[in-house]
Amino acid sequence: MRINKRTMITRIGWKHILRGMPVSWMLGLMLWTPSLARAQYAASGFSWDRVPLYAHVAIGEGFTQEQYEFLADQYQLITFTGGPRLQAVEPIIADAVRIIKQRKPDRRVLAYWCSETPRTHYRELNKHFPEDGYVRPAPDEPKRQICFDLTNPAVRTWWADSAARLVAEYGCDGIFVDGATISMPGATWSRVFGQDRAAELEAGMFAMLKEAQEKMGPTSTAVFNPLHGYHDGEPPKRQDYLAVLDGAMIDDFNRPGGREPQSADYLYNTLKVMSQAAKQGKVIVFKAWPSFTWRIDSETMRQPPAGQHAVAKRDLVFPLACFLVAAEANCYFCYTWGWASQYGTFMQYPEFEKPLGAPKGNARRDGWAFRREFEHASVFVNLETREADIRWK
Repeated sequence: MRINKRTMITRIGWKHILRGMPVSWMLGLMLWTPSLARAQYAASGFSWDRVPLYAHVAIGEGFTQEQYEFLADQYQLITFTGGPRLQAVEPIIADAVRIIKQRKPDRRVLAYWCSETPRTHYRELNKHFPEDGYVRPAPDEPKRQICFDLTNPAVRTWWADSAARLVAEYGCDGIFVDGATISMPGATWSRVFGQDRAAELEAGMFAMLKEAQEKMGPTSTAVFNPLHGYHDGEPPKRQDYLAVLDGAMIDDFNRPGGREPQSADYLYNTLKVMSQAAKQGKVIVFKAWPSFTWRIDSETMRQPPAGQHAVAKRDLVFPLACFLVAAEANCYFCYTWGWASQYGTFMQYPEFEKPLGAPKGNARRDGWAFRREFEHASVFVNLETREADIRWK
């Protein structure tokens, strides 16, 4: 009888397999595609009726009824993060999930759950954090670089149990995993703790993510951040994490203050990463930016909200056209200039109200120019010249 990796791990027990195994073997063993059932649940609620939208917003002390209704009506997928300093955020998120699903039962709501460092607003979940659960830097390193010790099974279990509680007790459909890739070769923890220690932390990360997936159950969704494109001649990165989670956020598309301006091949490869992952059943959040962000002290950020909104409207067509020429089912468009609610989450755009309809096929390419037809829209974009046009039918 042939036994696959998933069956073998279930029968023998994960902790017994990991004990004493080289890191490279661990990573290879844990790379498989989630089941079809997970992919089906991750895609529930997706629709081409309009541009499929995603909201990623700090919930603070909660929103008004009208704001929750706007979120439910406008966005198919939502992540809540950023609670009040002196109050537990878990019940606030639970209330938000309840209100949104009363209005739109098919909406999927995720809770931000960081995998690298503590977040103080999760007061209920943090009560059970194990002692000595941190990796601390050398005395001369900045204190901010403290991180979870993912080589400690107690820390992994606490994190996975907390993810399961966000689903079972607080009503979320899953988690948005920030910092999952921070231990990969060349990333932050390699520079802070050294390559060998970072490799151990990364092996612990994969084990923890798998444990969380099992405890949240097959109907949950786990999306990690970040997944990026790449320049021609570079290998794709972070693909290992796509193999063990349900999807990812691409958070840097044409982002001001990053690799600016991003080359046409980088933009193209970003779109290719999104399309290929979605065709495999993954959820992909395409985070697009206007020409300014909350971190850049530009003239736009000194304008009132109406002025910021006007600039964002002007800048929308290019990133939206890029998204549309590559999007598949399970892809969602996110367009704000920051993560707080005042940075665009509750702004309206005419393009998001128009009927879209399903794509009639793949995009046609001519050099760096792409065209794609939808039931109710014709899309054109040139990645080199940044020209774009969306004609609504």
